[in-house]
Amino acid sequence: MMKIKLLLVDDHQMFLDGLVGIFKEEPLIEIVGVAKNGNEALSILSEKEVDIIISDVSMPELDGEELLKITKKEYPSTKTIMLTMHDGGSKITALIKGGADSYLYKNASKDELLEAITIVSKGEQFFSPKIQKALLDNIIPGRQAVKMEDLCSKLTDREKEVLIMISEEYTQNEIAEKLFISPNTVIYHKRKLMILLDVKSVAGLVRKAVEMKLI
Repeated sequence: MMKIKLLLVDDHQMFLDGLVGIFKEEPLIEIVGVAKNGNEALSILSEKEVDIIISDVSMPELDGEELLKITKKEYPSTKTIMLTMHDGGSKITALIKGGADSYLYKNASKDELLEAITIVSKGEQFFSPKIQKALLDNIIPGRQAVKMEDLCSKLTDREKEVLIMISEEYTQNEIAEKLFISPNTVIYHKRKLMILLDVKSVAGLVRKAVEMKLI
């Protein structure tokens, strides 16, 4: 089985050392580089194959948000897990809209971090329950427990269209073509749907679409 190649990016050496310690004993993970800012990370990306970047948000010279923008443009197949202490829903939403595949707090457990890597490596997004709550609180301020019919009413017509087409197994590019929107916009709608509907996979989206009687 191929190893998952990681690039670790953080301006705190102790934190980097901690991540290296977590991953060095994992047989299916290979650390191909460590960097203290976005510029160092880009240098490594230009020389080595990287499957997933695990990056801090706040760093000198070139921060994680800017690094994310550049990598999504120049290395679109490389996934990104943002690992930070920022807990504001608006910041998380902005990074996910920018293309982040996962967002975890720095105090996440080893098991949660490994789960995120496994899921992201398969092309899916991963958000911990705490992150999902922060995102939902940002999208639906002051929300309480949301009933399925109430949640369905919160979806825009476009979000429902995307959800139905995902459930009907249309590809990202096919959805973009049929709805006359960009593939990146499809990705954003998909990620927002996963957060709103509290699921971690396409199968979960299909299940929710059935529960809401959209298909």
